[in-house]
Amino acid sequence: MVLRSFARGRIGLPAEGMAALPRAVADPLPADLLDLDIPVAEVAPGRVRTQAGDIRCRAVVVAVDPPAASALLPALTTVRMHSYTTYYHSAPEPPLAEPILLVDGDRREIVANTVVLSNAARTYAPAGRHLVATSVVGPTAPPEPTVRAELTRLYGRSTADWTHLTTVAVPNALPAAPPPQGRLRKPVAMGEGLFVAGDHRDSPSIQGALASGWRAAGAVLEELRAG
Repeated sequence: MVLRSFARGRIGLPAEGMAALPRAVADPLPADLLDLDIPVAEVAPGRVRTQAGDIRCRAVVVAVDPPAASALLPALTTVRMHSYTTYYHSAPEPPLAEPILLVDGDRREIVANTVVLSNAARTYAPAGRHLVATSVVGPTAPPEPTVRAELTRLYGRSTADWTHLTTVAVPNALPAAPPPQGRLRKPVAMGEGLFVAGDHRDSPSIQGALASGWRAAGAVLEELRAG
């Protein structure tokens, strides 16, 4: 069993937040079962070709972003991607006391969502401050003052004392899911011991990525038991 890890920012969360997910998977495993940071050149039934040589295996799970997955598995349908930009602000007080995701009910379509991350993970914020993350979908990110004005409206309080920490743009962040969507869930088993996981197989979200990973793991176990 060999796991390959390709760390990439996906939805604008701090790096330590995103890294917690693969760490939770990797920590219970013996260290000699993990090979990290080895680029994969090709995937085929029973084989993974890397710069360090070929790895023989009974099952291969491709769990990378959609463009990379399509390059490794040409049978996959090309997925149109959306860019995602996240603005990080520190605030002296949290604009909400709850760890909830706030969306714009007025549908002005400037801000996709905003959340006080430090309500859920206190260590994400600078010392003595609170961390607010606000995300925008689309190729053109609005100026930070425009986003700040929207946050004043959404939270119903002044943001004048907030500090803009940074803005993170991820060009291929989310698979597009234009309506109507009769079926978001797509197959994870590609045949001949090849499997694929990612939010392009479920809903475009971290939740979708996790759900597809669960389905892919179940499909691998089912095939290995049958073999």
